[in-house]
Amino acid sequence: MAEKKGKKMMWDGRFDCGMAQSMIDLSFSLDFDKELLEEDIQGSLGHGKGLVESSVLTKTDYAKIRKGLLGILDDVHAGKNLWLPTDEDVHMAVERVLTDRIGDLGKKIHTGRSRNDQVSTDFKLYMRHRAAEIRALVVELQKNVLDVAKKNFGKIMPGYTHLQQAQPILFSHYMMSLFFALSRDVKRLDNFLDLHVELPLGSGAIAGSAFPYHRQLVAEELGFERPSANSIDAVSHRDMALEFLNDLAIIANTLSRYAEDFVIWSSSEFGYLTLSDAFSSGSSMMPQKKNPDSMELIRGKSGRMLGNYTAMFTLVKGAPLSYSRDLQEDKQPVFDSTHTAKVLLRVMSEAIASARWNFDRMEDRMLPALLATDLADILVEDGVPFRDAHRIVGSLVGEAAKLGEQFTDLSDEAWAAKGVPNPKDVKKRLTFAYSVSRRNIEGGTGANSVKNQFKKAEAILKKELKK
Repeated sequence: MAEKKGKKMMWDGRFDCGMAQSMIDLSFSLDFDKELLEEDIQGSLGHGKGLVESSVLTKTDYAKIRKGLLGILDDVHAGKNLWLPTDEDVHMAVERVLTDRIGDLGKKIHTGRSRNDQVSTDFKLYMRHRAAEIRALVVELQKNVLDVAKKNFGKIMPGYTHLQQAQPILFSHYMMSLFFALSRDVKRLDNFLDLHVELPLGSGAIAGSAFPYHRQLVAEELGFERPSANSIDAVSHRDMALEFLNDLAIIANTLSRYAEDFVIWSSSEFGYLTLSDAFSSGSSMMPQKKNPDSMELIRGKSGRMLGNYTAMFTLVKGAPLSYSRDLQEDKQPVFDSTHTAKVLLRVMSEAIASARWNFDRMEDRMLPALLATDLADILVEDGVPFRDAHRIVGSLVGEAAKLGEQFTDLSDEAWAAKGVPNPKDVKKRLTFAYSVSRRNIEGGTGANSVKNQFKKAEAILKKELKK
């Protein structure tokens, strides 16, 4: 029999020739899916226990396989390169090395298993592990946000809409908005972990394993609640990856919006924030520059996270059931978003904790126009219908703008002429502190309200840390 040309594969029994180099370049995935090594070893160890219960392996066989698999993991962690150019992916590479080390017994580990259910299991394990790690980073960021809000309680700053000064708010109120947004990110990750609890192993390529495989035992061994209910569903769908990428993209989008504020706040025109040198960079030409690169990169990489989610959605939307090789491309977007999310969360957490908040500058920048809404509210309290009050205040602001003044600088006579009763008394009440103090409604920026937000945040953190 003539020798086959091209690269020899572990599955090439029915082929007359080996794989062309161009095809290898297109299809081999070890360079990126080796990131699944720990999950692949873990999955094979669980699978091996199932084979023991099915009498495919003896306990002695399993002990040898287990020792061989853990040895591979230890060697890779020690920096040894065990892979060959002929290794198609991490799953086949591990099986090859195992067989090289323990002989034909290594070939038995794939009994009753397809790469379809093997890969699906490894990938689900990977996402579950990384989701738990990212969740912990979100909670750590929440703790830092709450700490900064508490330490600076009572400080007033201008609140913005449309990037225009709108109303006075407590700085702590602003920071707590980030805390509560992050709490929803934690809930999304919790929902993700609660939802994706079915074990794919035992599903085979499409129809399920032909061996009396103890799937519940393997599920519990690998941290799943139960086996998947349908083998086609188990190997076909990537909704778990879509959901994971969506959750990470939302986290990145949240961080991006606050990063945008912090970029603006750190400019000389604002000066509200001074980032630590550790989270800034300089210019290769302009020696005076201190750039908020940490925040700009958070803002920029959030777009990449959205791109990964979009790429995954595009990938799976037209793939026929059950498995197509297209699905090999599902790993890189998830790996990239995972690494990116972890870095973004660490940077934001450390940058917020180490930043200097320039409250004197915030106070100096506060314009009397911030009190326009309060004047309208006072007029309403004095019996003026709201629409009339709104028109009166708008008229005062407009007249002041024509004169190049603030509306609070207009004379008492001018205020009275516009319809303000008792201008002198009303002006005394118009202060930033008074404005904030009026808003103790639940969720508002008043001091009592913000203190209640602290209590709610502490309760949320306590609950999050229990999980």
